[in-house]
Amino acid sequence: MRVLATADRRWTRYAPLTFWVWGGVLMVAGTVWRIVRATGTEPWRTGVVRHLWAGLGGDALWVSVPLALAAVTGLGVAGAVAFYAGHWWGYRLERGQDGGLVVRRGPRGRNAVAIEEARLYGVALREPLLLRAGGGASVRAVAGGLGDRDQNRRRSVVLPPAPRGEAVRVCAEVLGGAVDAQGLRPHPRAALRRRVVWALGWGVLPVTLALGVLGWLLALPVLGYCAVGWTLLAAPVAYGLARDAYRALGHALRGCHLVLRSGTFGRETVSLDRSAVLAWTFTDTPLSRRAGVVTVTAAVPGGEGGYRIRDISAAEAVGFVESAAPGSLREFLTP
Repeated sequence: MRVLATADRRWTRYAPLTFWVWGGVLMVAGTVWRIVRATGTEPWRTGVVRHLWAGLGGDALWVSVPLALAAVTGLGVAGAVAFYAGHWWGYRLERGQDGGLVVRRGPRGRNAVAIEEARLYGVALREPLLLRAGGGASVRAVAGGLGDRDQNRRRSVVLPPAPRGEAVRVCAEVLGGAVDAQGLRPHPRAALRRRVVWALGWGVLPVTLALGVLGWLLALPVLGYCAVGWTLLAAPVAYGLARDAYRALGHALRGCHLVLRSGTFGRETVSLDRSAVLAWTFTDTPLSRRAGVVTVTAAVPGGEGGYRIRDISAAEAVGFVESAAPGSLREFLTP
């Protein structure tokens, strides 16, 4: 077997770059809380909790809240690093003699996942927001025969969070060609408008309206000021995320592979073997038709089952699919 990648202890610095740093701590805390409540204990009545509240609570919230956030973050970072080190200890990615992939981890590589070459349909370069900000990425194989969707997501990881350059190299080793954003076709400006409207209309406006209406009903001017403050702070952030989501959109044909990219919180660049695409689906809505865009889904017998080219120009969509899979739409077209 040929070794494609091995573990590097320096990669553990990418472990905390996930929103689960806080979510994991809250889940553990919730579980502990339920266990304690089941025993009939009231934690807030214990001497330790009452002493801490007396010292840091009440009038000292400006101190206790930052300390609590720092403690949660510290616990989350420590837990993420410990989990990463334990889960990926002894990691090794190998190319089998039959052309497939073998991912090993654990003592002497006892935990192993084998992916047959015939069931390897592509690769996905994943760059979630925090991991991308830290210069990292992970790699999943688009493959069949790995179980249901949840099992596939666990078993298809061929490279844990690592430097982006290493992730791109592994993608090239797996596919025999590079997976990057160079040369992807941009999407129409209508896709940007749709993302800006969605971010402002669903991310900012509901909170602004809720605060404004409550302030009016309860005759509390402070809530009106909060609504204005929220709008001034959240609108630029939402607009920036919308523009980032638009810049992430792209698609291209590279030899025998279809490459597509989308996402801002969970950006993903996917390269699929064109021969593995079983079907194409065109999806639109009254609003997207008015904007002149459509979402094209390439269905494959593995991975997530289907990968979307979001908000591609409706005028370009049919020609692009015909280029990717000649003759696949012939019976649906009129001369």
